[in-house]
Amino acid sequence: MVIVRRPFLLPVLLCMSFASCSEPSPAVDSESPTSPRGGAPAYSSLESFVADYWIRPIPAQGPAPADWPEFEASLRPEACGTCHTQKLADWSTTIHADAYSAGLSGQLVNWEQSSPETVRSCLVCHAPLAEQSAWTGGADGTLYPNPTFDRDLRDRGITCAACHLRGRRRYGPLLRDGSTGPSPEDAPHDGVTRTEFFSDSRFCAGCHQFEFPAPEGNSIQNTYEEWRISRWADEGVSCQDCHMPDRRHLWRGIHDPEMVLSALRIEWIDGPGVGIRIRNSGAGHHFPTYVTPEVVVEITQLGAQRTALETRPTSWLIARKVENRNGVWVELSDTRIAVDEASAFEVEVLPGAEFARATISVRPDAVYSSVFAQFLVGSLPDTSRVLLSEAAGTAGNSPFVIFDETVPIQR
Repeated sequence: MVIVRRPFLLPVLLCMSFASCSEPSPAVDSESPTSPRGGAPAYSSLESFVADYWIRPIPAQGPAPADWPEFEASLRPEACGTCHTQKLADWSTTIHADAYSAGLSGQLVNWEQSSPETVRSCLVCHAPLAEQSAWTGGADGTLYPNPTFDRDLRDRGITCAACHLRGRRRYGPLLRDGSTGPSPEDAPHDGVTRTEFFSDSRFCAGCHQFEFPAPEGNSIQNTYEEWRISRWADEGVSCQDCHMPDRRHLWRGIHDPEMVLSALRIEWIDGPGVGIRIRNSGAGHHFPTYVTPEVVVEITQLGAQRTALETRPTSWLIARKVENRNGVWVELSDTRIAVDEASAFEVEVLPGAEFARATISVRPDAVYSSVFAQFLVGSLPDTSRVLLSEAAGTAGNSPFVIFDETVPIQR
């Protein structure tokens, strides 16, 4: 763990504790090319491809062939959008495009010079290209200023190049008919090398499964493992099937009301009390999967005139609560709903109650809202304060209601 001499924020602490900044030797059977002219490396199996593809930081792309036009040589997503207009439009609406957000940059700006290791440990997921980091590593692990650093590219977050470029060669999924298509050399930028890895859930695990165990033996970001042991994995339904339907680059999740509601089956409970049951019928992992969101369930009992009989509704929290105590993660509670399981939220019927109202609210950035507010109380450099104030506002505006229904109480 990297020790920073200032109060920890959960988002940065999560990055420092669990993101891998290692650069293992490529698991390939021939030398990886330094330019597309050398052709794609030969992999003996999908497994060897998986082991090599997500080395992070992603090694520098190197110079583009001299005969490529500027938009083909550029690493900017807007350059890819010259031809891939719909994909750029989709990506622009996503959290991937905002992965280097005001909330993250507002923290990291304080450590860009004093603790570059801290910054790099977060960038391996939030801006993983070597060209997105101000620092680069020598053979002995020493960090020094990166001559290829592109600050504007870093601010783009998880770009097209992060997923699709290695050594200037483009990689992508198999064609819809399952084939690799024509020879890559027959297309612009020497075409694309196609692989089934792009439809494999392990592609997403690089950032959505932290490597080291945490409270109760489960990593704090445990999404891939939650999927792997579920029926969805047995049935061959991948992360991409739900989060990239029809190959759209949308990646909708906990911030999207329609996506959240599609994962649940909600029903009223028939006596003796009153309440609702929520079943995780559609998510391929726990609901919710990460430690930063909260889902709040509330039951309010109403009289004949539909006035509340209590000062406040009875409420429950669906969330995983963790805490870092002197570098050790402690799990405080975990009330999330596993795949195909259900949780009931029920109260005894009060005298005079004629109706019951149930609401389900989602707070996607609950933890961020809390820690940003705490941080803003303290002393901050002006740049950091501006960024974190913006992030606090964004997080504060993210909650939404997915269920609000009032029904007569059946006696």
